[in-house]
Amino acid sequence: MKNMKKLLSFLTAVAVVACCAVPTFAIDQNTPSGSTKVVFKAGETVDDKGTPDPSDDVVSGTYTVSIPDFIEAADTEEEAAVYDVVAKDVLITYNTNLTVDVSYENTLKLTDNTAATVGYELQANPQSASSLAAVSSGDTILTVPAGTPEQTTTTQVAAVLTQAPAYSGVYTNTVTFTVSVA
Repeated sequence: MKNMKKLLSFLTAVAVVACCAVPTFAIDQNTPSGSTKVVFKAGETVDDKGTPDPSDDVVSGTYTVSIPDFIEAADTEEEAAVYDVVAKDVLITYNTNLTVDVSYENTLKLTDNTAATVGYELQANPQSASSLAAVSSGDTILTVPAGTPEQTTTTQVAAVLTQAPAYSGVYTNTVTFTVSVA
């Protein structure tokens, strides 16, 4: 039994030494120097081209854009509640911009009778503006240039009725925020 333990310990030690052996490579003495490529991928790999060389990979940008869950419209005489649209961690291709556009119908529809509507305007304050102003469907409300990944960019949006509703009830519709990089 003691001999078996000694043999097993010896074999374990040999296995450990064999596993720790690291092959080394030297530059051929006929070659005075060598070189290799250094690669760093900033962004998310979307296509590795099926090769082990990472320099031919296709890398796309990454970003986070937050939009409000809802926008509650203010009555014609009330001050509008303001909601943030935020872009952060914007890592995109050189010489491009991340933009957020809005599209919407300018009416809210009564949920019980969609033929009954009330008009409203969407307002925003793009970074260059100091206060909210009406925006049209298709307008860009936020722009972030490439090269500013540490920057957080915010714009505010609000909705205000342009007429009084004719009926009581809940009026709804949708604002679509489209994020693009070009």
